[in-house]
Amino acid sequence: MNTKQEKLQAFAELIEFAESLDRLPEEQWAGPIAEGKWSPRDIISHIMLWDKYFLEHAVRPMAEHQPLTMENLDFNEFNCNAAAYGLTQSKNDLIRQTVEVRKELLEVIESIPESEFDYKHDGKLSVDEYLVDFYEHDQHHIAQINTYLAELA
Repeated sequence: MNTKQEKLQAFAELIEFAESLDRLPEEQWAGPIAEGKWSPRDIISHIMLWDKYFLEHAVRPMAEHQPLTMENLDFNEFNCNAAAYGLTQSKNDLIRQTVEVRKELLEVIESIPESEFDYKHDGKLSVDEYLVDFYEHDQHHIAQINTYLAELA
């Protein structure tokens, strides 16, 4: 992942993965991936709401050359709220929201010149750091879900 296009393509991988989960039976979608762990639904809700948070509080402000509005969040509380949100959504709606928010993130990042990707906005975060961190975050959760699904097969 060296060029802007390669980074955006990698970051877009989540879209196809999320869409593929539409085929899961409800019990697999809603069942924990392991004892005491989240379900695929919880994980997708978690990813979508982090995407939405960073879109609103970091990525869009970066694109608009505005101050970042990220706060020190209680990650556990945020993640619990994300899992609870997933319970209120149908599988199709949650997958659709995940795809829409990720596409919007990609569009906003696409509008940022590659020459600005390593600029640390407000001394906090650069586009490159965001893309690397959240690509790795995506891959961690995709691997968890894929392992779960392989064990069910």
